Amino acid sequence: MAEEAKPKARVVLIAMDGSDYAKYAYQSPYAFDRDTLANLLDQEAQTLRHKLEEYAQMMRETKVHGTVKSIHAERPGEGIVKAAEEAHADLVIVGSRGHGKVRRTLLGSVSDYVLHHSHVPVIVCRHKDDHHHHGHHDKEHTEEHKH
Repeated sequence: MAEEAKPKARVVLIAMDGSDYAKYAYQSPYAFDRDTLANLLDQEAQTLRHKLEEYAQMMRETKVHGTVKSIHAERPGEGIVKAAEEAHADLVIVGSRGHGKVRRTLLGSVSDYVLHHSHVPVIVCRHKDDHHHHGHHDKEHTEEHKH
């Protein structure tokens, strides 16, 4: 008789910073309900697959040849810089969420990290509707950094 393979144990990190929000996260049903957690993880994986397919379609529609790749990194900025190095990229283009200076200073910014750690030029594109940068003209919504 074949022995059933045990499912791989999943490690769940619940970030705690002492705030009421963190306490709520700890007390949430997701923290201890394995089935709910497994379903959430499966939904997230499906969402990621759909996004990758959407990006691949965008590339086909604009006749851009390349590879769509999901990068797993502890810090997104580090992952982007590493992927650029591995791909031998000549240029990195990243979007910016347009967070205000205070939030960007406290939380950091993926685009700031890439801008300061990439070994190739970086273009940071801000959305035309970014309201944190009042008074800028459309052509000023892009920053370029060269080493």
